[in-house]
Amino acid sequence: MKSKLYIAVFSAVTILLTGCDFFETSSVSTLDASEVFNSPVRTEQAIQGVYELFGENNSYRNRIACGYIGMNTDIEHSTKSSSSSAPDDELMTYNLKINHKSVSSTNGSDIWSYLNSAIERSNNIIEGIEEFSCYNDPKDEDYAVMRYYLGEAYFLRSFAYLEMVKIWGDVPARFVSLKKDKNGLDIPKTDRNVIYEQLRIDLKKAAEYMPWSAEIPVTMAADNVGRPSRAAALALLARADLMYAGKAARPDQLVVGGTSSFSIKFNIDDAAKRQEVYKEALEACAEIIKNEDYKLADDFEAPFKQICSDEKKYTAMEHIWVIPFLNGARGQVLNYNAPKLPSNSTSGAGSVAGHLPGYGNGGSSNGHITITPWLYYQFDKEDKRREVTVVPFQWYYDNGNSAVKNDSARVIAFLGKDSTERCLYQKADAIDAFYCGKYRFEWMASGRELVGTDDGVDFPILRYSDVLLMFAEASIGGIGGDAPANTTTLNPLAEFNKVRRRAGVTELGALTMEDIQLERAKEFAGEYIRKWDLMRWGQLRDKVKSATEYIRLIARPSGRQAENIGDTLYYKYKKVTTPFEAYVIDSMYGLNIGETTCPSFYDSKNGWLKKNLYYSDSKDWLLDASNYVVYSAEENLDSRQYWPIWGVNVKASPTTLWNDYGYPNE
Repeated sequence: MKSKLYIAVFSAVTILLTGCDFFETSSVSTLDASEVFNSPVRTEQAIQGVYELFGENNSYRNRIACGYIGMNTDIEHSTKSSSSSAPDDELMTYNLKINHKSVSSTNGSDIWSYLNSAIERSNNIIEGIEEFSCYNDPKDEDYAVMRYYLGEAYFLRSFAYLEMVKIWGDVPARFVSLKKDKNGLDIPKTDRNVIYEQLRIDLKKAAEYMPWSAEIPVTMAADNVGRPSRAAALALLARADLMYAGKAARPDQLVVGGTSSFSIKFNIDDAAKRQEVYKEALEACAEIIKNEDYKLADDFEAPFKQICSDEKKYTAMEHIWVIPFLNGARGQVLNYNAPKLPSNSTSGAGSVAGHLPGYGNGGSSNGHITITPWLYYQFDKEDKRREVTVVPFQWYYDNGNSAVKNDSARVIAFLGKDSTERCLYQKADAIDAFYCGKYRFEWMASGRELVGTDDGVDFPILRYSDVLLMFAEASIGGIGGDAPANTTTLNPLAEFNKVRRRAGVTELGALTMEDIQLERAKEFAGEYIRKWDLMRWGQLRDKVKSATEYIRLIARPSGRQAENIGDTLYYKYKKVTTPFEAYVIDSMYGLNIGETTCPSFYDSKNGWLKKNLYYSDSKDWLLDASNYVVYSAEENLDSRQYWPIWGVNVKASPTTLWNDYGYPNE
């Protein structure tokens, strides 16, 4: 059975990469470690072997970067949540089975295996550099380069382990390669605090070995947002520390075979220790702020346009680290995360393909993420983030019939266009289909377009505004109020208000945990951060439940009336010719609180249109539980926060792997 575990979990126990020769004809896997790690070129090739795993099928390429994890929350809802998307609805609604076909496998083609393989490959790199390279000899000409690679390997291993803790909770702690520890596969599931403590050590090493991005001595990594830097290591350290000092669902006792008994509690019982960890996070964020405060973009939209248009230059971007994908060959970020296009988008006379920039014939559009009505109404009217984050329309290409059935009304609405002439336009959506707008086909780089399932757009992991908000949260000691002494000389409120000022909303005069929680909701919706925030605050169940109750309340007219919310969107079209020709929704009324009645300026004879936001002839009330599914059962919001370890892996290692939280083992 153990041989099966080698295949399914550690598909790369050898030094690293086979058949992926970026620089030389000899694969590094055929060479002795001393030959690999005495050569910067071969070491770079070994490093690329870790990145390769992120682009594999069922890895970040088309699963973890694509809405198969982190849903549903109080602010994000997956379009795969209903039974019509079975069995993927189990993933979104906290009802996952132990051998789910979309995210598990019997041959090592799943995220459990890829992350374990990334850890093993990183272990080999770390040990190889430390044993055979010149990383500790400042006189050697390759000293700075090899130190960077060592820091990068520590960073990548830490990232992989933090992802595993996020997804599964307690996992085996294997910080030594299987080459050195022949019994490594016998290491059982380990208390996650052991892993957190190791990450604190490793990420500080990574920050020591890696310089700031522009100073990286490796040509292809310097000033490249797809390769980590000192800032990336410090930001990941802060993220890990906030998780460690926060709460989590934890087995009441870690026992072989597992238990259904668990509690939502602090990872660290001792308040003084939590304070120590918050201080570490505070100082890590402060170091980034003091050295890279230029990174907060003036325009909230800019960082997302840059991601979609293949920007890589670190010093020109707000992002601190992204998982890099190969253009057009690996990575389905837009396929899954961009607003959905209509079903006829890739073929036929009404095809959007070829008319919407960035979207070509044969392209794929899954439209996985929508923004919940609860969050939409949390945005202040003047908050600039709302129109970037939320897209209340879909792109269509036809004669306008999909939006306006009547020929004469259509001619007026589309500014005199002939009723049979096709055009690209925005069709207004109902409230249940307000898509996340941070990733858009029309923002792709000029000359690039999605013509299959892979667009190659990079997947963002760390953004500078997160550093500012983590700094503010660490300064007040998180949910436990375990505030550390602030010796950084930075003012947490001032750093927090930079985010609000950029959003165009009123700056606050004091900081509370509630302020930080709501600000993070508005800032990071659709970026796969919220679920882990709610988990570490111990609030996932309460927040998802209360948001769902709000959604059910406004599903019916009486509830909307009580909340001062309107039923109908009133809008007009405007023709634009730049950056491309289209009819766009120019004026909208009915989406803000208080806009509850038909406006006096509405006149259907003057091109105004209207759409019922909450009712459909085919579905009735769109936000009712039968149509808008959020979770399978309230108790699952606690017991199904983590994924189970797949049955094939548990079966192959019956004394080292098992499931808790009431999950079966097979």
